[in-house]
Amino acid sequence: MQEGSAGFEAGTFGYEEVLEHPDAATVRRRGRAGTAVGRAVHGVLQLIDLETGHDLDALARAQAVAEGIADREKEVRELVRAGLDSDTVRLAVASGRYWREVYVGVPVGERVLEGFIDLLFETPDGLTIVDYKTDRLGADKDTEAITGRYRLQGASYALALRTALGKPIVDCIFLVLSPGTSMAIELPDLSSEMSKVEDLLNLPLS
Repeated sequence: MQEGSAGFEAGTFGYEEVLEHPDAATVRRRGRAGTAVGRAVHGVLQLIDLETGHDLDALARAQAVAEGIADREKEVRELVRAGLDSDTVRLAVASGRYWREVYVGVPVGERVLEGFIDLLFETPDGLTIVDYKTDRLGADKDTEAITGRYRLQGASYALALRTALGKPIVDCIFLVLSPGTSMAIELPDLSSEMSKVEDLLNLPLS
């Protein structure tokens, strides 16, 4: 695995579409993020020094301009800063073994499961997947809405990674970024969710 590989490619099927299209031969995540702000934030976090945050202003400005949202540079910068200051990213850096934009692609049954993982790090217990999100949480911080929306994506990443490397996947974290703060939401029952994805992918092709 090489730290800092290329970003997401457009594809035919997103993980959330497996449920609706179980006969798809290839399962991909569609796009790197849902909005221009999200894409800019992902772009900065892919390139920036996660330990020092060096050149944050310049990178945020460049990515905002590239996405056509120069007027939202401050928002991009604050979201990235929230990620850099998060316990999750700090833990990844402290591990000394972390990778960004990790491509993984594996055959599962008669299909291919592939995607790019925003941040991956390894501890003595195994691998942890981190997926950055810029969804706005409500006042009640409805974490179930986040896990419900992205559980299939996270479990697909974990299944693909375990299949490719044969290493234990100990956690999948959706790191929700907001200006000035972040929230790490763990995907519950990860093993069970991985089994569900595997069952879907093993359905016979029509």
